[in-house]
Amino acid sequence: MRIASAALAMAWIALGVPIAPQPAAAEWPEFGRALSTAVNNQELPKTTTDGAGGAIVVWQDQREKRRNIFATRVLASGELDPAWPVDGRALLTDAAALDTVFGGQAFPVIVSDGAGGAIVAWQDGRLEDDVDIFAQHILASGIVDPAWPANGRALCTVRGLQDIPTIVSDGAGGAIVTWMDGRSGITSVDIFAQHVLVSGVVDPVWPADGVALCTAPQPQAFPKIASDGSGGAIVTWFDFRPSDSSLDIYAQHVTSAGVVDPAWPANGRALCLAPGAQIDPTIVSDGAHGAIVTWEDPRDGISHIFAQRVLASGATDPRWPVNGRAVVTAPVMQTRPSITSDGASGAIVTWLDARNDRDFDPFAQHILATGVVDPAWPVDGRALSLSTLNAVSSSIVPDGAGGAIVAWEEDSFILVNHVRASGILDPTFPEGGRFVRLLLTFQHNPDLTTTGAGSAIVAWSDGESGAAFDIYAMIVETAETLAVDPPDPPQSAIAFARPSPNPARGLITLRFSLPRAAEVRLAIFDLGGRRVRDLVSGMEPAGTHAITWDLRDQSGRPIPAGVHFARLEAEGRVLTERVATLR
Repeated sequence: MRIASAALAMAWIALGVPIAPQPAAAEWPEFGRALSTAVNNQELPKTTTDGAGGAIVVWQDQREKRRNIFATRVLASGELDPAWPVDGRALLTDAAALDTVFGGQAFPVIVSDGAGGAIVAWQDGRLEDDVDIFAQHILASGIVDPAWPANGRALCTVRGLQDIPTIVSDGAGGAIVTWMDGRSGITSVDIFAQHVLVSGVVDPVWPADGVALCTAPQPQAFPKIASDGSGGAIVTWFDFRPSDSSLDIYAQHVTSAGVVDPAWPANGRALCLAPGAQIDPTIVSDGAHGAIVTWEDPRDGISHIFAQRVLASGATDPRWPVNGRAVVTAPVMQTRPSITSDGASGAIVTWLDARNDRDFDPFAQHILATGVVDPAWPVDGRALSLSTLNAVSSSIVPDGAGGAIVAWEEDSFILVNHVRASGILDPTFPEGGRFVRLLLTFQHNPDLTTTGAGSAIVAWSDGESGAAFDIYAMIVETAETLAVDPPDPPQSAIAFARPSPNPARGLITLRFSLPRAAEVRLAIFDLGGRRVRDLVSGMEPAGTHAITWDLRDQSGRPIPAGVHFARLEAEGRVLTERVATLR
């Protein structure tokens, strides 16, 4: 049965019918936490974890004459961090940097520094008739890092338009940023990237003003980025070569040394050369130094969602079809894909789907590392909502147990839903999703960050105050988060004990028990679903096992402080425990 969730909500509110509040942590306000209610518009929030169950949120802000970039921290309790300024910390304070004639500062993106703070990048119009890429580091204390320039570190100021940045962690507290770059008068718009260290220094081994990832003729557009797990990154984009009528999907690997991987083709690996205009790619790490990319694809005359896996070698995975695996081919339009890791080298993809009488609704599908669509999930995807109104944007993050949490905008409301690894919707969520703020305001641009096993924080821009938009956030808790501690399992069951000590500063012990000999995989994953360390892989005897982890990744490097997940797989079961690490 179809439901008109947002329409019903508006009718109920208008009639004064009481509505039961949605589940929330005790300290979080029923209708979300206001992060900034400053004058004029605050828009386009982006979030990252603070490593302690809370989030750091950044947005573009027009409370002054020109747009600026602001950020704040909301704690796991739902309270605003009192160390941060009310209504957020300005990342730029110099009037000369703000008094621009070319659009100010806009389109911020953010990534955790692994120590409770974050690195933010944005496009910046402080130089006349030009747009460049800048970044800034904000500490967990809410102070702009004094080691960085007061108004941000310039990552690229070469003549020409540099815009639409995206960002990923370098795994060592710094960040890699990629963008569209119009410096060339010959090859049109190209794709560049730059590495900024946590110290605020642009990596001296990388080229000044960025490394060229693709300078092929015709434009390259809207890059997205994922970590390669080794201090570099894999970047994807859609590409106008050879002509504007045939757009294709490409990817390129930049190493931690700031060079394009020589094993990959110059100007990128083609992931899809099918007929038609493939657009809007998005990417996630596969946990094995490669990546999975998904995109919108009209090769059959109507837009569907496809995906492809590119290996660390630069080759596409031979188990996947040439030109990509169809994630959904229902005979209606699918658009705006987003992707997250399943924690096992596969991915969960969400998109907006018009099969419901031409209204767009959010769907999701699981694609395995082998390139096979998970047979346990419905053919053509699991519907997260089937309302009579249009969904227009979405955000997705892993739930830490092989499933995903999805947020979307629907008729100016933000809703969330949780799909489990099995493809079943979380029964603790209402049919059609849970409203995060069931008030008659104008809610837009949701963005999620994972904050713990089974939980996330969503931020959005909210038009409660009339013409001006503010920034709000809300906790999203699933059945896994809210469940009480289970009783001791019977001896016939697999058990995974809580890690000890937790939080850990040096060594941590992971204990599990098997009722019989079994094939076991025990691995550590970060909040983005990337595999950090394999601890056990193989046949283990019956009994209790204690595995010590030294808080180092697969390459032997110390991991940054924060939240990680230990994932145990045995006899078809997946058990997950949260691990907090300190430095």
